[in-house]
Amino acid sequence: MNHLQSVIKLKLPFNKVFLIALLVITNNLSAQNQDSIKTYRLDEVTIKGMLELEPESFLLLDKSLIIKSDAASIAEIGRKIPSLKVQTNSRGESLFYFRGNGERQLALFFDGVPMNIPWDNRVDLSLVSSFAIGDVTILKGIPPSIFGPNAIAGVINISSKRIESEGGRLAIQLGENNKKSLSGLWQNKFDNISVLLSASYNDADGFNLPGNFEDSSNPGKIRFNSYLESKSMFGKLNYNFDAIEGSVFISFIDSKKGVPPEIGIANPRYWQYPLWQNITAAASGNLKLDSAHSNIFYSIALTKFRMQINQFSDPGYLYIDDTEKNFDDTYRGRLIYTNILSSNSLIKIALNNQSSIHKEEFLSRGFVSQTYSENIISLGTEYEYIQDKYVLSLGGGYDWITTPKTGDKERKDGNSDYSLNAAFVYKLQNDLSIRFNLGRKTRFPTLRETFSGALGRFVPNPNLKAESAVSGEVSFNYKNYFFTCDASFFFLYLSDGIVRVTLPERKFQRINKDRVRTYGVELAGSYKPGNSCSINFDFTYLNSFAKGNNGYTDTLEYKPKYSSSLFIDYSFTDDLSMLTELEYLGGEFGLREGSTGFQKLPDYFLINLRASYRFIFGNGYELEFYIRANNILDRLYYTQIGLPEAGRQYFFGMNLLL
Repeated sequence: MNHLQSVIKLKLPFNKVFLIALLVITNNLSAQNQDSIKTYRLDEVTIKGMLELEPESFLLLDKSLIIKSDAASIAEIGRKIPSLKVQTNSRGESLFYFRGNGERQLALFFDGVPMNIPWDNRVDLSLVSSFAIGDVTILKGIPPSIFGPNAIAGVINISSKRIESEGGRLAIQLGENNKKSLSGLWQNKFDNISVLLSASYNDADGFNLPGNFEDSSNPGKIRFNSYLESKSMFGKLNYNFDAIEGSVFISFIDSKKGVPPEIGIANPRYWQYPLWQNITAAASGNLKLDSAHSNIFYSIALTKFRMQINQFSDPGYLYIDDTEKNFDDTYRGRLIYTNILSSNSLIKIALNNQSSIHKEEFLSRGFVSQTYSENIISLGTEYEYIQDKYVLSLGGGYDWITTPKTGDKERKDGNSDYSLNAAFVYKLQNDLSIRFNLGRKTRFPTLRETFSGALGRFVPNPNLKAESAVSGEVSFNYKNYFFTCDASFFFLYLSDGIVRVTLPERKFQRINKDRVRTYGVELAGSYKPGNSCSINFDFTYLNSFAKGNNGYTDTLEYKPKYSSSLFIDYSFTDDLSMLTELEYLGGEFGLREGSTGFQKLPDYFLINLRASYRFIFGNGYELEFYIRANNILDRLYYTQIGLPEAGRQYFFGMNLLL
């Protein structure tokens, strides 16, 4: 039996899944072993094995940072991801920006299923519980063509916890302004089936502003209309039989929240979400066609999203000016056929489909329903050639989009485009490798970007064109027992890049910029000199401009020039530990409503501290108490113009492992 044939029969636990749970049964997000074998994992099932060299460039977020982040939501975990900024927009949504690229240019997955709602390719991450999360994997740059369209700047996969044995966890977190978070998790593993169940409740009256914040529109200590309440449940079942293996899960989120109004503009939004509900059911797995050469990965997901926005005419939130109701139904499916051609090569062929229907109703229009729909089909293939010292990957695909229903707007013709990707990684020595990545992919504008007026805030642009991206990266990866480091030099070149501009009547519109180019340097790694200390660090330099009359001179929104973080976790004893988190961001600009000029946001430097003590009981139970202080210097900072973030915050919590 040859090398690849023997590897495909291995069975290893679920961990870093990303590409696989999604389609990349082969796309190199895996653990590295001392021998030459690399594995891909899907819900405790090895999809296939490869060498330890990965063609694509990726990062895996340190598990200890996830656990000790004490995050109630995925948005809070995002602050630990290198090169990623968590930004709150004027709609109150918490979104990810990676290397200066927004949520519409990223692919965001949970257990291999896309999270964003196709209508505007967004999801408010402050409302998605983080309690069941096990791993976070970041694929940098343009992903392989078998991913389909729209992911032109990277992919982030959030994986649920690996089910290893029977047990559970209970957690309580308390803070100021009636902040409380209650969560529980139970898991069990049987012969061929394993089960995980989780539930969370998060609630707060709002957050405190920094002590030096002064503005007559928000004279109190608590940020106006910043309350949040969210309930969520998650269940997953893994199965492993002779010819088929995989998982099914269902996720339910029911939330409501306020939207803090923008400071310093003429027409701030006075919004509240009395309803924000998301239900997703998904199944994925691997069907073995024969034991040695080929298999089919499948994935299917259904999402029902319901949202209501109440728009008020006054800062006291007494008089409703308008109401918007959204109803979104989305189907997603994926098939990937993998065939091992020889002991050194394999091929993958993928079919992706996404169909969505969006209905919206407005009080000002008598709640007359308008329907929008979108269908996306993608075909892709990828070939990998494998040797002891290097791996070569080549891929290509074609994507189609149609919008059969466009509400009361004029219909828009369908569109299509191609994608290409290539990767080459070479092992310079046992602990050092170099990687080259190059790709080309298209992002189709969302229905909301093209047709929506956003309750009078935006002017629709039905002539908005798709943006096409060419991306490249050269990276060096070094890893030994104590130290890991990934250094990357990257660029992104956008044709017809979609950007936001201000209009004279105090509104915004999205238009196509002829050229947008971004290049930068990224450094991320970890150092663990001993069992008592762990250090994680990252630094990113970003240079991003659009083409103007005199070359690349046009400033772009929310693309910070510098971002960096440092996390130091030190254990004084086996049970007493201290975590220090340092974050810096600078050189960022944004647009204020009614102004055509860009305004520089203040640079900021944040310090968070966490201290914890653990008790271990004779029956194997562990009880941890912790206290956390975020923004301990009480700095005033903004992630978007007009929206000050929280000042100093204290939290007390308890984790019980059963």
